[in-house]
Order: sequence, then structure tokens, then C-alpha cells
Amino acid sequence: MRVVIIEDDEMLRLSLAYYLKSTGIQIVEFDNGADGIAYIQKEHEGIDLVITDLNLPFADGKQVIMAIKAIENVEIKIIVLTSSGVESSELESFKLGADDFISKPFSPAVMKTRINKLLGTNA
Repeated sequence: MRVVIIEDDEMLRLSLAYYLKSTGIQIVEFDNGADGIAYIQKEHEGIDLVITDLNLPFADGKQVIMAIKAIENVEIKIIVLTSSGVESSELESFKLGADDFISKPFSPAVMKTRINKLLGTNA
């Protein structure tokens, strides 16, 4: 299973990546939306899930979602992370095509459970 994490908070990104790697998930990390989008557009066939923050440099999380949804014949699940907790952000994320929405701070174990649910795995 390959998961892309796009998060500009370095400590959060590194700790989430470390935890998920320890559970056997292959992780690719980016600290900005533009680099994440470029990677996803090039490597989309091998990606199962993208976890993206909403507030990112160079391209925000909404742009990440739209870029993923613009790729034809690809089913990549999307979890949106945000510290805003604003209902309108959550609703807009779902409208754009996000599959789940998690407010920061969150538990890595809860994140793993949500990943398993989205991807239909028990790993």
C-alpha cells in the first residue's frame, strides 16, 4: 500500500510517516502542494491514498484534491487534514471529492483505522 502525505508541518509529517511506515505502509512525503501534485500526476497508478493538509505552500489542499479528481480512470482515496475545524472547509473538501476529513490534533492510531476503513484492509 502506498500513501502520499502532503503536510507542511515537518514534525507532524515526519511523525505520521514514521508511525505509518512502522505498520508496513509505504510512504512518500511532500512539504508543499505543488510537489505533491506533480508526483501524484506522474505516479498515480501506484498510489492508494493521499493525506493532505488544506493550508499548504505553492498549492493548497483543495488544489491537490482537484488535481487528483482530474486524473481519469484512477481511484485514489483522499483524507484531508486541517487545524481550522471550520465546518465550511469540511463541507467544501467533501464537495471537491475528499473521502474523509480529520481535524488536528489527531491520534495516529485513529488515522490508521480510517486508512484501513477507506482501503478495505486490516493491515
